[in-house]
Parts: sequence; structure tokens; C-alpha cells
Amino acid sequence: DRIAVAAEELLRAYSTIQMIRVATKDVDFKGAPIRKGDYVSCATMIANRDPAEFECPNEIDLAREDNRHAAFGYGPHRCLGSHLARREIVIGLEEWLARIPAFRIKTGTEPITFGGHVFGIENLILDWS
Repeated sequence: DRIAVAAEELLRAYSTIQMIRVATKDVDFKGAPIRKGDYVSCATMIANRDPAEFECPNEIDLAREDNRHAAFGYGPHRCLGSHLARREIVIGLEEWLARIPAFRIKTGTEPITFGGHVFGIENLILDWS
């Protein structure tokens, strides 16, 4: 399904949340000391743009196959709601496209986003017919 493939690419390119982990032991990471108990922010957006994993990682390819992104984390801390979130994204896109198949960002405007621990779109002005 092309919409599901496109949804995975959007998740890869625009991961919304950084994960926080607690160090379980003292380590030195490339000269930066991390002590047991320190909080460490894991920016999955960066991992999802790794050129060793993704061809042309900074390009949005809505037909990208074999999309092994980390938008929902990985391993034992993987988001429990990831399957529901994926389904909601696909249904949302299907319903939007069924009702408004032709749309574009309004000329002269740009999306306004916010970042930090959570990424999102604050303002997106569209034109459609």
C-alpha cells in the first residue's frame, strides 16, 4: 500500500519525539563523560538520517522501501503504541486524500515548526480546490 509506505517515510524523516534514557554505568563517549544516573537524550531523527542505513537520507522519498527507521525507538523500550499510531496515520492520510486529493502549501507561506524534546508543526497554511 503506497500510503503506508509514504507514512513510514514521513515517520523516518520527521520523528516527533526524542527518547530519554538513564545511564546504568559510567562511560566515556568520545571524550564526553556520562555518569551512572545521568539522563541521555537519544535523537532518533539523527539515526533516521544515517547515510550508512538510508540512501539519500536527507531526501524525502515517499516510495522508499525497506525503511528500518527508529521513529518509535527500538529494542525493549520500543513504543507500545507504535502499531496503533501507524494505523492512525495511514487512516488519517487515506481520509484526507479521499476528501482533499489536490492540495499544496499556500504560495508565500512556509510551515512553522517547533522542536526540542518534541517536534511538531505549529502552523501549516494549505490551498486546495
